Amino acid sequence: MGERKYFHAIQILEDNCTGCTACVRVCPTEAIRVRDRKASIDTNRCIDCGNCVDVCQFHAIIPSSDPLDLIKNFKYKVAIISTSFFGQFTEDISYAVAKQAVLHLGFDEVAEEAMVTEFMISMIRDYIRANRGKRPILSSNCPAVVRLIQVKYPALLPNLFHQEAPMSILTRYLREKISARENLADTEIGIFLIVPCVAHVTAVHQPEGAYKHLQDGAFSTGMIYGKVRDIIKQVQNEPLTVETYPKGLTWALSGVQAELVDSDDIRALSVNGVENVMDILSKVEDHYLDQYDYIVLRSCTNGCVGGCLNVENPFVAMSRIKKMIKDGETKDIDVKDLEELYNEGEFAVVPLTPRPIMELDKDIKKAIQKMKKINEFLTLLPGLNCSACGSPTCYALAEDIVMGKASIDDCVVLLKRHSKDENE
Repeated sequence: MGERKYFHAIQILEDNCTGCTACVRVCPTEAIRVRDRKASIDTNRCIDCGNCVDVCQFHAIIPSSDPLDLIKNFKYKVAIISTSFFGQFTEDISYAVAKQAVLHLGFDEVAEEAMVTEFMISMIRDYIRANRGKRPILSSNCPAVVRLIQVKYPALLPNLFHQEAPMSILTRYLREKISARENLADTEIGIFLIVPCVAHVTAVHQPEGAYKHLQDGAFSTGMIYGKVRDIIKQVQNEPLTVETYPKGLTWALSGVQAELVDSDDIRALSVNGVENVMDILSKVEDHYLDQYDYIVLRSCTNGCVGGCLNVENPFVAMSRIKKMIKDGETKDIDVKDLEELYNEGEFAVVPLTPRPIMELDKDIKKAIQKMKKINEFLTLLPGLNCSACGSPTCYALAEDIVMGKASIDDCVVLLKRHSKDENE
């Protein structure tokens, strides 16, 4: 069986890369190395968190998503919009107008993640109560966090919430409904997500735990925002009656999901920012947080409004969404069909397996010998973890040396010391 190939919605433009190592220092899974002043990404370790995209000042690491022309391959085209999308627009552009403008891009129907978030709350509560033996349950809505657990905290995989995320639940529901209503085959219906981060793009192309590919593509919020801006005035002059779901927009904001799930018999915690998430996952491994029933984990600052494919500052976007929730009126959604699908097990996902990263050697004796060599090199290295060598830490450099991917001469600090000693 061959090694699994991982899809990633991030690419490096070598011509733009200066080898500054800023990306190396912010990668939570030590997936990036700089050699010969060029960065490279270990696809086994990368979780598509987007930290490297945010920190690169030279636009050498760029996110990718599908081109809008992809929708032309389908007879009936549906867009499902992430809850964070509407926070990208200035307040003179209404929630309804922003949604209607997306329809003008060539879609036959526009749906929102916000339509099913209230149903999700009841589903999460039901799941928590039915799985009393697992504590805490960890949310699986953020694909970057799911992959982080696979790479760094595999012992916690059984604790994940093993049900589909809101946009995937909505996809299953819409595909079935549209197929019956329009008398179309599955292959004639194209369902596309408009997403705030590269992890969601990756999740569409390589879903973890899904029984099959649910969506047909993913579009960057920034790309759709740019196209929508060109037609906003036209839409404002020809407004339609568009149903919106402001109450469901809470899903975009960090902390709110945990507040909604929290009840007399369920204690919930919310965490955002990948460094904070890793700290919490370490504590969960140590059974330090067993008093919590449910923990919502988001790798981006302030939740999905902080995704690297968005255009607006996450704090501004969060403020705008809060205003929409406060001012808006939500139509009650009939969730009977969703409840039936849930009860039939249609939203269950396959239990996830750890993501294998680096084996020192398949032969256990050779692996032990390599571990000894790593420790030997580690005693020679300065222990500053400065990343100037192109590896994230001194331990990572020692590992890279033993694996033949680097040299002890890559350590700038040691080179300077040797140079100084020779000159004295």
